[in-house]
Amino acid sequence: MSVETEPRLNRPVPWFEGDVPAEKVPEKYRLSRAYVPKERYLDPEFLKLEQEKLFTRTWLMACRLEELPGVGCFVEYEIGGHSILIVREARDSVRAYHNACRHRGTRLARGRGRVGSLICPFHGWRWNLDGSIRLVLDREEFVPRSDDDLGLATVRAEQWGGFVFVNMDPDAQPLLEYLDPIPRIFAPFQFEHMRYRWHKSVPLPCNWKTALDGFLEAYHVAGTHPQLYRFDKSNTNIASLKELESRMWAPTTVYERHAHYSSVGPKKKDAAKDPASRGTGGVTDERLSVALSVQYIADDMRGLENERSWRAAEALKTADVPEGRTAGEHFLQLYRELSLAEGYDWPVVTPRQWAEAGTAWNVFPNTILLPNQGSAFGYRARPGGSDPDSCLFEIFSLDQVPVADYDKKRDFQPQYFEDFREADLGEIFTQDLLNAKEVTVGMHSPSFDGHRLSEEQEMTIYNHHRVADRFLWTD
Repeated sequence: MSVETEPRLNRPVPWFEGDVPAEKVPEKYRLSRAYVPKERYLDPEFLKLEQEKLFTRTWLMACRLEELPGVGCFVEYEIGGHSILIVREARDSVRAYHNACRHRGTRLARGRGRVGSLICPFHGWRWNLDGSIRLVLDREEFVPRSDDDLGLATVRAEQWGGFVFVNMDPDAQPLLEYLDPIPRIFAPFQFEHMRYRWHKSVPLPCNWKTALDGFLEAYHVAGTHPQLYRFDKSNTNIASLKELESRMWAPTTVYERHAHYSSVGPKKKDAAKDPASRGTGGVTDERLSVALSVQYIADDMRGLENERSWRAAEALKTADVPEGRTAGEHFLQLYRELSLAEGYDWPVVTPRQWAEAGTAWNVFPNTILLPNQGSAFGYRARPGGSDPDSCLFEIFSLDQVPVADYDKKRDFQPQYFEDFREADLGEIFTQDLLNAKEVTVGMHSPSFDGHRLSEEQEMTIYNHHRVADRFLWTD
């Protein structure tokens, strides 16, 4: 195994070759065992460092290929004061550029759209889609510069799983090396054959890392989402003692750069995630427990489950489950049969592959992906300008498409909401996002000095900061 692909468990806190010695980090930002100082969230100077040294040197998930369906389609990606244009240059080529005119710096394009060439809205300079200069008005009046010198400044753009990633560092390692071991572990779930079901973005009154932290562990589920433990999904405001005792256990696994957690049922009962081993929650009819759990997620979150898994769950309620097979196993069989019958490529995912995939991955630095078969979730967070207490948070749902639709193009538009309460995100996501302001207010209290994390269930959060130090405190 390479250093990159070898996981580390979290006692003691893992250390990898290349990590920054503690003495190189200013004391107010210095990590210690399972402890993260609050200044890493609240200090504007720390955010400035992230914008200058973290976001400019890491691979950032900018968009999906389906957002660039035709030649000339572009998407603007903004982060840390930087604007990058991702452009479909040719049918089989996607390029990225710093979104700035080589004349006086004007932004060339905003949002998303389709163009034949890139035209500065200020003075009309033009560039071809490959970044080469096409027109300089009255060029003879300027100090002579070569066409190469006038070309758009490129940003590295590489692809994996239907995503386009960008990196402003020309010397960065290749994307697939950077993502290792994620591409191998995610392979059975075929993200490249998924398409957006929906994509919603909202501003939140919290640091960009706070927005992600709430989705990097399942330790919060009993307190924030107690209805997930209830058969009838009622009384969502308070977790009972019984629920606290029988809550899921979600150990984290730390890799050289990325980390994930895996929800595995009642604490230490199971060794690995396996959707065939769904609990019954005390319900006598195991079929009903599994079916209602699937349908609640499908109806409330509109992701991770889809209309086919909903139908498979409905069929499970009255199915004759063969002896020796659990209701969870039979559900997966019904789901597979439906999917194959309706034209989907549906490989068998082994229990070992489910276990290695876990529940949610921090794709360093600012993306979270939830691997799943047929339907998946992703989250992304970006700073809200220079204010460390604000960010843009994005949630998107992906659904696999039938084989016949792999090359089918469609007009997809993401949605933006000023208030997340108006975004129709469902009960679970709304509960999560309600925490954002409360965490921020609490962190500003003089009684609070930093996060004290579970060494088993919250090391995904610690790992993010450990890896960030490599970029923040090295040249």
